[in-house]
Amino acid sequence: MNQKIEIPTILYERLSAHAKGFDTPANVIERILEFYEEKMGVDSKREFSQEIKMPLSLEIVYYPNSELEFRKKLLQMKKAYICMHKVDGSTELKVWNASSINEASDINANLRSGHLRGWKKKGILKAEVSTNRDDLQFSHGLH
Repeated sequence: MNQKIEIPTILYERLSAHAKGFDTPANVIERILEFYEEKMGVDSKREFSQEIKMPLSLEIVYYPNSELEFRKKLLQMKKAYICMHKVDGSTELKVWNASSINEASDINANLRSGHLRGWKKKGILKAEVSTNRDDLQFSHGLH
């Protein structure tokens, strides 16, 4: 996941002086960091090279055990909870107001076009969906 940083214009100009060809500021910073770490005898690459790769498809776990059983509960309750597990290790809980869901509704399509739209960009690795908040597995002990 990319992060944005703000730096003073003068520092940006100093970085630009070290650019080669089509270098980005990130490339220049990385070269400077590698030079510094080599001089200091440090190698942080190993520690930070284990980035989590985004899966090709989003795993959606339903409680109870299947989308069909979940739909039955959702039709009764008209509300569900979505726990999104993210790349950075955090979880985010959303309440799904499902008052317009009916017997013919495609639950997966509703989720993917609503709360889970843009899941890769949002850094979501997995989603758990239940009408009972206590079914969901929060990280960091949050409930």
